[in-house]
Amino acid sequence: MLTVYGLKQCSTTQKAIKFLESGGRQVKELIDIRDTPPSKETIKLALLANDNKVSKIMNTSGGLYREMELKDKLPNMTLEEVIDLVNKNGMLIKRPLVTDFKHATVSAKEDLLAKKWLS
Repeated sequence: MLTVYGLKQCSTTQKAIKFLESGGRQVKELIDIRDTPPSKETIKLALLANDNKVSKIMNTSGGLYREMELKDKLPNMTLEEVIDLVNKNGMLIKRPLVTDFKHATVSAKEDLLAKKWLS
């Protein structure tokens, strides 16, 4: 079973859930990323799946990212500092984050979702 972190009203999150379910995967729950950000371990899984490239998991088009001026700050932050920051501010991570708590993806792209979760 999969857990999805995202926003209930987000069409991208809903599209990803429908795609996963149509492929036979059961989504156990949708967790509102604003109220309950992913755990540090889940964030580490997402980073691991993206070769520890912080830019691949960050919601760079989000208002909070711009408000916090992270474009300039991230290059000087350690991986642990980034993980702590995202853990406290779920809106900083791209949506949806899909996990089985052993692996994680941060994308709604059907090819990536299919490769990781449907094969």
